[in-house]
Amino acid sequence: MSKALVTGASYGIGADIARALAARGHDLVLAARSGEALDRLAAGIGAEHGITARALHADLTVEADLERVAEAACDVDILVNNAGAGLGISFERTAWAEERRMLQLNVVAPARLLHAVLPPMLERGSGRILNISSVAATAPVWQGTTYGASKAFGLALTESLAYSHRLRASPVAMTALVLGHTASRFHELAGIAPSPPLLTLPSPYVAERAVRAIHRRRPPVVCVPSVRYKLLTGLLQHLPRRLVTLPGLADDFTTIASHAPGTAARPPESGGADGEHGVLAAEAGGHRERQL
Repeated sequence: MSKALVTGASYGIGADIARALAARGHDLVLAARSGEALDRLAAGIGAEHGITARALHADLTVEADLERVAEAACDVDILVNNAGAGLGISFERTAWAEERRMLQLNVVAPARLLHAVLPPMLERGSGRILNISSVAATAPVWQGTTYGASKAFGLALTESLAYSHRLRASPVAMTALVLGHTASRFHELAGIAPSPPLLTLPSPYVAERAVRAIHRRRPPVVCVPSVRYKLLTGLLQHLPRRLVTLPGLADDFTTIASHAPGTAARPPESGGADGEHGVLAAEAGGHRERQL
């Protein structure tokens, strides 16, 4: 029986991906900070699907924890880099500690885990890697923040490695899941207003599409889980930037008033920040209409 490791598995898309993998008979290693929620998920999935589900309590922003997860990942057949966070505050007003934490989750941790799993997968001649990216990686729709740039790293890294001769010649496959707005528990925690129904996808649906994609004989390098978002990402990539950045199409986080002139505003931390893909809560007075 093969084994999969899912980061940020406590809630939302991470938990739904874990369920979809368990339904296909994969044993699981579930990594996240949220101890009790992670334990409940692991126990419930194991009992429901008759697989082994191990809860690995780890904060990927802590070097020692990241190394523990990297060690656990070395013998897995499937890696899902799902843990991530964003900041609902413009770059010039964030505390550097928060920026560093987000970059650790969105850039450093996924790269470290890829570095851990890829050599043994190539040596065994089998393996699947799923990196969770975002529509925000394809255009400056979250203006004034580093969120889109951090998610663009994962998308670019996936494509850079997946199209290399080494991976093309190997059964190992790497896929980036490009998400739009996905309904999950995170939005309640972060206080984010819901998007129009046309732009919102259910988390279980997205998870099932992603897991189905990586189980194909030839998984796609980029997976966009709905026709509407395939159209949207195509437009964002090919429309002139002056159109993509029009007010109403892009969120400008520099328009949110700060707490005090010249001071960094530290946002409240969401319990789902590294438990599922999403954003940290916007600063007081901010109102975000979309998560991309």
